[in-house]
Amino acid sequence: MALIRVPVAVRRRLFRVAAVVAAVGGVAAASTPAEAGAVPAAPVAKVVVIGVPGLTWDVVKGSPELTALVDEAQVGSITVKTAGPTTCPIDGWLTIGAGARSWGSVPGQGCGELPAVVDGRVVGWRTYVDRQAEHHTAAPLGRLGQISQGGQTARVGRGGQAICGFGAGAAVALARADGSVVDWQPEFDAARLASSRCGAAVVDGGALTKGDNTGRRISELVAQVRSSGGRVLLVGVGQQSVDARRELQVAMQLAPETVAKQLVPGAVAKQVVPEGGRGWLTSASTRRPGLIQLSDVTATIVRERTPGTSDLAGADNTGPLDGSPIRAVGERPADARAVIEDRLDFNQRFEQQRPRLIAVAMTILAAELLALAWFWLKRTPRSRRTLVFTLLTQCAFFVAVFLSTLTFWWCWPAPGFALYCVVLGGSAILAGLAQVVLKRDAFLGIALAAYLILLADGVLGTPLQFGSMFTDGPITGGRFYGFGNSTFATLAVAALVTSGAVAQRLIGRSRAQAAIAVLVIGGAAIVVDGWPGWGTDFGGIIALTPAVLLMAWLTWRGSVSLRALIGEGLAGLLAVAALAFVDYSRPVDSRSHFGTFVAKLLDGDASEVLIRKLEAAAQPFTGLSGWAMLAGVVLWIGATVLPGRVPFATYRRFYSELPMVRPTLLAVSACGLIGMLLNDAGVALPAIMVGFALPLLVAHLMVTGDRSASR
Repeated sequence: MALIRVPVAVRRRLFRVAAVVAAVGGVAAASTPAEAGAVPAAPVAKVVVIGVPGLTWDVVKGSPELTALVDEAQVGSITVKTAGPTTCPIDGWLTIGAGARSWGSVPGQGCGELPAVVDGRVVGWRTYVDRQAEHHTAAPLGRLGQISQGGQTARVGRGGQAICGFGAGAAVALARADGSVVDWQPEFDAARLASSRCGAAVVDGGALTKGDNTGRRISELVAQVRSSGGRVLLVGVGQQSVDARRELQVAMQLAPETVAKQLVPGAVAKQVVPEGGRGWLTSASTRRPGLIQLSDVTATIVRERTPGTSDLAGADNTGPLDGSPIRAVGERPADARAVIEDRLDFNQRFEQQRPRLIAVAMTILAAELLALAWFWLKRTPRSRRTLVFTLLTQCAFFVAVFLSTLTFWWCWPAPGFALYCVVLGGSAILAGLAQVVLKRDAFLGIALAAYLILLADGVLGTPLQFGSMFTDGPITGGRFYGFGNSTFATLAVAALVTSGAVAQRLIGRSRAQAAIAVLVIGGAAIVVDGWPGWGTDFGGIIALTPAVLLMAWLTWRGSVSLRALIGEGLAGLLAVAALAFVDYSRPVDSRSHFGTFVAKLLDGDASEVLIRKLEAAAQPFTGLSGWAMLAGVVLWIGATVLPGRVPFATYRRFYSELPMVRPTLLAVSACGLIGMLLNDAGVALPAIMVGFALPLLVAHLMVTGDRSASR
C-alpha cells in the first residue's frame, strides 16, 4: 500500500488527534521511535495475566530471554505484600482473586503446594475463607470469579466473554465465593485463549527452577499468549518459600504480537508497546512511577471488561476494589540492561532503611551517653558544648532522614553503608551548623527546618518520603504516598515548637496576635498533613487539630475549660470528616485511603479495618519495648502537667518564666496522647514525638542554663 507524504506539522496534529480518540475509546495507543512518525491506534486486546512466583529482577538479569522481553515492554516493580507476614503463592493468587490483601498461608509453616481442583472446586476453599475472618482482612475471596462467572451482572463488557484460567494459581484467583471454578484448565491452551470464549485470562506461569530453561520457558509462554491476541501482564505473585528474600518483583506489560505488527507494518515488533511508549507502570493506588501492587492486577482486568466502572464488586456487591487499573507514565531507558539495573537499585531503596535506622540511632545514642558521662565528670564548657552537639544531632536526625533521599544513596556501590553515612553525617552537619550559627536558638533552627521541609514535601506529593528511613515501604506493605506515622510525629513536634517560638516573641505585644500565629503555623501543618494527595494522613489531623486549638486557646486565654476541650476534640473530628467527604466525592481511581475508608464504612467493611488497627496498636506491648516506650511517654506527660515535680531547677524556671512553654509542651503531650489512642501506631507515635521534642528541650535548657550560670 502506498504511503501519502504529508507535512510534518500536519502529521503531528493528526497523531495528537488519534491519541485523544484512542484514549476516549479505551483503545491502547502505541508509539515507535521518533523517526517512524505517527502510527495507527491499536485495537483493544484481551488482558492476560501471567503470574510467576519468585519472579525478581535478579532472575530477569540472569536470563537473556527475559532480558529480551524488557526491550518490548512497559516495566515496573510490583509489591507482593499481602495480609499475612509472608507472601506464599497462595497468598498472592488469593489477593488477585479478591482485589484486596488476603491471608492464605499458615505462619510457621512452609508455603507448600497450591490446592488442587476436584470436581470443579478448589480443595479446602472454606479454610481460606475462614482465615480471612480469623485475621480480619475483609478480603472478599472469589470476587474475580464472581465477575467472570456470576451471571448477567458479571458478564459485562467484551460481549459477555468469560475470564479464562490456566493452571493451579489461576484456579485460586478465579474461584467463585463457594470455591467453584469454571472456564478453567489445568494446563495452558493457546487455542482456548484465542477463542471468542475468553475475554481475558489468568495464567499460572509455574514455579521457577534453577535450570537454564526457566527464562526460556516463561518467554515462550509470553510469546504464545501474544500470538493469541493477548496483552500480557507478566508479574511476580509472591515468594517461592517462606525464607526467601522479601523484595519487589517484576511487572511487565507487552502488546499482542498482532498489534505490534499493525503498529509497524513489515517490521519485527521491537520496543513497541501500547499506551504510552516505553513507560513505567504505575496506578492510582501507588501514585509512584514504576510501582504497582497485586490488587492493581485485579482492577486492570475488571476495568478492561467493564470500562468506566472499575469499582465493580461482582454480583454480591462486595465493596470497592483496593487497587486501581495499571497504566504507563513517563519514559524508561531504551536499553534493557539499564532498565534492569534501575529496578535493582529501586529494590535497594526499600531494603536498607530499617536496619540502617537502628544502626544510626544506636550510634547517636552511644555518642550521647559518652558525652553525658564526660559532662557529668568534668562539667567544663567544652564537655557541655559536646553534649549539646550530640543532642542536636539527634534532633537533626529527624531532618536528615528525609534529605538523604536527595543523595540517591541506593545507586551508590554500597547502598546500606552509604545510607548510614549520609544520614549520620547529615545529622552531624546540620547540628553543627545550627550550634555555630544560631547558638541558643539552634533548637528552633532545626525545628523550623523540619517544619518547612515537610510542608514543601507534602505539597510536592511527598517525594522525600519514598525510600526514607521513616517510611514503611512497599516491601513491608506500608503506604506508597503521603505521611506515615513517623513523619507525622516529626511534623507535629516541628509545627508546635515553631508555633511556640513565634508566639513567644509576639505574646508580650498581644496575646491575640500570638494565638493567631499559632493557628496559622499549626493550621498549615494540619492542611498539608491531611489534604488528600499531600500528606493524606487520616489519623494525624485527628490528633494535631485539637492540639493546635488547645495551644492557641491557652496562648489567648491562659487557661482552658472542659467545654473548650470538648469543642477542640469535635473540631478535629469535623476536620477529618470534611476531608474524607471531599476525597470520597472524587472518582474512584482518584481517591486516597480517606475516600476508600468512607466507601468501606458505607459498605459495612470498616469494622474489620478498625480491628486490624487496634491489633497493630496493641502489638508493641507483646514485648518490653512497648512498655518502655509507654514509661517514657508517661514521664514526659507528667513533666508537662506537673512541672513542680521535676527535680531540675533549670526546667522549673524555664517553665514558669516563659509564658509559651506551658502551652507548647501541653500541646505536644495532647497530640501524642490522642495519636496513641486513635492511631494504629499506638504508643510508638508519642514515643517518636518525645524522641524529637526531648533533645530539643534539653539542648536549649543546657545552653540557656550555661549562660545563666556564666552571668
